Amino acid sequence: MVIKLDEKTKGVIYSYVRAAAAAGLAVYMAGGRDVRAILSAAVSAVVPPLLRWLNKNDTAFGRGSK
Repeated sequence: MVIKLDEKTKGVIYSYVRAAAAAGLAVYMAGGRDVRAILSAAVSAVVPPLLRWLNKNDTAFGRGSK
């Protein structure tokens, strides 16, 4: 099964991935070797792009954007 994504959806997904990767890497590079801490930071980093998606007034990624 192949899922086709439009450019806007790809942009949103890349935003989530970038935020999660940056946070996880920051914890690791700061000396955190606990996998739970790294994953917690990565999951927490997804909150800002998620909030953008929930915002109907956000013209880039909000639910009301075109």
